[in-house]
Amino acid sequence: MHTTLRPATPQDFPLIHQIAGDPANQAFIADETDAELQAHIDSPDSALLIWEADGAAAGFALFCQLTNPSEKTELRRLALLHTDRGLGQAFLSDLKAFGFSTLGKNRVWLDVAPENTRAIRTYERAGFQHEGRIRATWKRPDGVITDLHLYGMLRDEWQG
Repeated sequence: MHTTLRPATPQDFPLIHQIAGDPANQAFIADETDAELQAHIDSPDSALLIWEADGAAAGFALFCQLTNPSEKTELRRLALLHTDRGLGQAFLSDLKAFGFSTLGKNRVWLDVAPENTRAIRTYERAGFQHEGRIRATWKRPDGVITDLHLYGMLRDEWQG
């Protein structure tokens, strides 16, 4: 399988909306407006990316804090078009390479709702370390306020 990451364009917004609107993702990913997606593209502090597998769009991700002087970046949103196809580790491998190699960061971190057990298992298998929990900090798209678990990886862990 050949995979690539490329910058998102406005032509990708329908795909991003489709993925965010998937019932399996709705509780965990807000479906941002086209204007909000465009703001991510325009901002020097973020990178909205499309992940392609064998030439077809298969997912998206949003990196934030690109200009943070502490050499860290937040992997804020990520999701695949189709789950249960064994693509999660390849997707995360490309995202880690982007954060550490392309962006040159020392730390890549993300957060995840505790009830998103599929994502937690995937992050842990990919080598992300559980770093803690922030209590009652995120209002999900359905209005429920929930905790978030923090996961991170350092460059040395990635290089292994």
